[in-house]
Amino acid sequence: MSFYPILLDWQGVPCLIAGGGAIALHKAELLCAHGADVTVAAPVVCPELSALPVTVHRRSVTAEDVIGKHLVIDATGNEEAEQLLRDACRVAHVPFNSACRVGDGTAIFPAVHQTGRTVVAVSTLGASPAACTRLRDQLAAHVPEEMDEILDGMAALRPLSRAWFDDQPVRKRFLHRCLDEMLKNGRPLAPEETEVLRQEIIKENATEEKGL
Repeated sequence: MSFYPILLDWQGVPCLIAGGGAIALHKAELLCAHGADVTVAAPVVCPELSALPVTVHRRSVTAEDVIGKHLVIDATGNEEAEQLLRDACRVAHVPFNSACRVGDGTAIFPAVHQTGRTVVAVSTLGASPAACTRLRDQLAAHVPEEMDEILDGMAALRPLSRAWFDDQPVRKRFLHRCLDEMLKNGRPLAPEETEVLRQEIIKENATEEKGL
């Protein structure tokens, strides 16, 4: 397995979920929450799943259901259905997620925590869902509630740093110093605090240049 994490925009993206139980419901909730166009195929579909904004086909899934989809999820727990979908996805070059047997798929759902624009995602490649969620929660605990405001502050500093410092490593040091202060305080910097850090970097840089 050679997985690489990447964030994608799922708004309007056609996805297929085979299965109508609790696992299918969980996957459908995740995709619907991000605007995906979800189709469900299963002979029996739980009421909670039917209540979601999904298209439901109350029948067994077929290879033709894969056509036109950008992601396929097998949540049937049926080996024959999984094999059928895996083969169809391989031919169509469609990412395939096996909810019951992670190692059989080409796509994995990580454990995710999102605070505004900050996304924490952790995967153990199916080895331990418990470890996955534990690590996610530990990392998420370090994300301040005010993270969006801090990101706005950092975005505002980037053009200023280019105007203040010609040298890229110096700009990087300044921005990291600002970020450290914001994370420590849990808020963006006031203009006077930014100026103090700017002067610190200027002095440090001048000292380093003299030392050379």
